[in-house]
Amino acid sequence: MSAALAAALSVSIFATALRSPWRQIAPGVENATVADLGGDANWAAKVVLVDPQLVQFAVRFDPKKPTLKEWRERFPSAIAIINGSFYSSDSPEIRPTCELVQEGKRVRGAGCQRQDALYFGARAKGVPPVVASIAPTRPPASLPSPRVLPLNAFKAEDWIEALKSFPALVRDGAPACKGPHYCAESSRTAALGQLRDGRIVLFASQWPAVRREVGRWLSEALGAAEVLNLDGGPEATLALHGEPLEDTIGTNGRGLPLVVVVLPP
Repeated sequence: MSAALAAALSVSIFATALRSPWRQIAPGVENATVADLGGDANWAAKVVLVDPQLVQFAVRFDPKKPTLKEWRERFPSAIAIINGSFYSSDSPEIRPTCELVQEGKRVRGAGCQRQDALYFGARAKGVPPVVASIAPTRPPASLPSPRVLPLNAFKAEDWIEALKSFPALVRDGAPACKGPHYCAESSRTAALGQLRDGRIVLFASQWPAVRREVGRWLSEALGAAEVLNLDGGPEATLALHGEPLEDTIGTNGRGLPLVVVVLPP
């Protein structure tokens, strides 16, 4: 290769990197806006892609409804925090609508018998802490890595951290939220899913978005294989490490009883 050709290729690669909508915020974790990825700018939405082998996930429920600021104080090293599934406040005690697993303990939900629900297995039992390096230590093939699971494939006893939510926005790589009511409504939306390449995707919009359109975009634009809908409306939240509160997706001061936290190894 001539020196001139090599120089031209270097300039081209550098220019492409400058144009990339993705910004690395931690090893194995990238962030971009939906608008920069060619999606609907009116959503004012952000996306985070996570290599599940290079981070830890935690699922946390607190009926006292800590705010995002308080969750950040509990997890100062968190790479990202997204709100979790729905919760019930019909009784004096706030409860998660769907079941979850927190620090190896199963927390029963108040309802959530829907067949279009999915699970997010966030951390499997027996999986050692991640060691982030050029050649990261990976769990044995027999141990499941973080993944989105259908109802019949989830066993609570296999997981240290997990949550269930509904409805599915994407199933088997195709948009799945097809109902005439909830799926067609426009509301601030949050979602968690898995791409075909195994990476975990986090999504949240600051302004209203139609859920079935969000599912279609995640499937077609990002290659999502499975996506579960999270609590939306005022609860829709996505915050990145070091991001000022006013720049996060969310409602300032809103209580969040359930969150999913992305942590460094």
